[in-house]
Amino acid sequence: MLSEVSESSTSAGRRGQRQAPSKSPAPVVPLRTSEKEPPPYGAQHRQDALWEGGNEVLPPLWRQFKVSDEIQYQDDTLTLVSSNRPLPGVRLDDPGDLVDPECEWHISPLGRSYFVNHNTRTTSWKKPKPERPAGSLTPEHIIEGHSKTIWSLAYLKASCNVMSASDDDSIRQWKRDGEPVGKPLDNDGEGIGTMAVSPDESMVVCGNVDGRLRLWNIKEGSMIGDPWEGHDDAVRCLDWSPNALEIASGSDDGTIRRWSPDTGRQIAPPIKTSHSWVYAVKYSPQGNKFISCGYGGICVWSRDGKLLIEIKGHDDVVTSLCWSKDGAHIFSGSFDHSIRKWRVIDGKELVVLRGHTKIVRSSCLTPNERYIVSASHDCSVRIWDLKTNQAVGDPLLHDDHPSTVVMSPDGKHIASAGLDKKIYIWSLEAALERHQGVDDGNAKLKERPAQPRITRKPIPNTGGSARYGKDFFADHSNRRAAPPANTSLLNWRSLFSSTDAPRPAPRESRHSNLLNSLHFTTRPNAPQSISLQPRRWNFNLFPGGSSIPTVEVAAGRKKNRIYVSPPSAAEMARAEAAAAAQNANGNQVSSLTQVGQPQASPEAQVSQGPTETQGAGGGTGDVSYEGVNCCGFFFGRRRPTSHQS
Repeated sequence: MLSEVSESSTSAGRRGQRQAPSKSPAPVVPLRTSEKEPPPYGAQHRQDALWEGGNEVLPPLWRQFKVSDEIQYQDDTLTLVSSNRPLPGVRLDDPGDLVDPECEWHISPLGRSYFVNHNTRTTSWKKPKPERPAGSLTPEHIIEGHSKTIWSLAYLKASCNVMSASDDDSIRQWKRDGEPVGKPLDNDGEGIGTMAVSPDESMVVCGNVDGRLRLWNIKEGSMIGDPWEGHDDAVRCLDWSPNALEIASGSDDGTIRRWSPDTGRQIAPPIKTSHSWVYAVKYSPQGNKFISCGYGGICVWSRDGKLLIEIKGHDDVVTSLCWSKDGAHIFSGSFDHSIRKWRVIDGKELVVLRGHTKIVRSSCLTPNERYIVSASHDCSVRIWDLKTNQAVGDPLLHDDHPSTVVMSPDGKHIASAGLDKKIYIWSLEAALERHQGVDDGNAKLKERPAQPRITRKPIPNTGGSARYGKDFFADHSNRRAAPPANTSLLNWRSLFSSTDAPRPAPRESRHSNLLNSLHFTTRPNAPQSISLQPRRWNFNLFPGGSSIPTVEVAAGRKKNRIYVSPPSAAEMARAEAAAAAQNANGNQVSSLTQVGQPQASPEAQVSQGPTETQGAGGGTGDVSYEGVNCCGFFFGRRRPTSHQS
């Protein structure tokens, strides 16, 4: 049986160099008696084994192997590994090993593993399963037929059938809907740990627990020649070269060996690696190099077996590898729960994908290399977007640890399998659509306003408004104008205008014609080389009132009272004539005309009016009024006029 090192046992590997595991034959003594029910919750056991041989031997269907200086124990029925010797009353799992943290792993006095659930206060022979959330994606098909752990999967390009290799000593072929194709390839009672299909899909090679390789004709369903011998321990990984002229194998004996498929003989001396256990070996798409991984990281080898570069960066054992199509990058999965992307030429780490909570056991790229799919001991398969470097969609859940994952050649389906003895067929499109639906829902939720509001569509400034003309405070330059942060700032900015064109008269009132004649304006023949445009005052924006010209008013009965009356027709005519004269002569007005100030042109004297001879007290006397318009407010005062007799 192929061994699985527990996650907690890898701490020993970080303390020292891993040794090749030593094989210990499993006892074949049958159980003395059967157990229908597991021990009850809270049962206390003395550490006395009742199976045949007692404490001196392992329970039936258990075996041990050595990792560095630490001995590991594996229940081959459940493919579970413990650092503790299996005895009644001894907890065999470390916290976090099981998917349910409230469960514990124990062994009965007769040597059968059982599980204690502290939440329900019950016991069971069955290993705890992860909870499947309501509404989670389900596989399109679940294929059942193997009786033990499935260690390896492969898709056939021509038919899109999937092939599976299991610890039950068989290789099987299936249609996508689960229908078997042909007869199983029987492996003569030896568990199969890995397999690889030839590039032309006519042959499949498998690696066995006994350290031997076997080559099969897929169409005929028969083994080609005799088993290939050379490895001293279980074969864990295999790969064909792109030209199908050689096969590379990696083993628990720490070596990589290369074989000729025509003769079944090794074509080069074995490569002794630093991996202790070689978990994966992969040829580059160009066939000029290959890579391997295990304890100690990733090694890149030339085709003739020379070490080119050693890549380190993972915090624990590296378990899976795949190449990019151009051969420039490597993707790896590890015991440290991460998937990483590396640059081959210098071993630089480019991307780290985190999200799994346990060992990443297998990984593969989609045909378009947009996504990478990973299988983990957290009982899930995850899809990662290599553009965003984020997981997409919900995890695809298994009932137990998945050990292998592959993509269909058309990129539409994912196949995964593992300790639960089932093959799960998932739709990649369904997983991505579900993820897209979640993203769309989140986007709509983000766009949703917190409170009802009225959204006004902005009006493009294509020709100016009828009231303020074109680009009221713009400078006619080719720049993008952003909306102001607040309206008060807009009012102050709009106090200045840089346009040289004459302002059109507003249609609401004739009073603004008089105001336009008093604005600061730029002469038409001003130099054009000056980058800063001259500004002029614009009083129409002030809420205190519109700019009204100063006019003469009649005296009231009370002193110091300010009166405002519309200008007469004669005054308006004089003002318009003055404005026309200024435009014709190119003269610029430097300030507002103050009441009573002598001017060269009599038409501009709009603030000096005739005098009244009727005083407030009924007496006679001349009185004149003068006023000033500033910042939208009119200020005036009554001033008596003296006459010389």
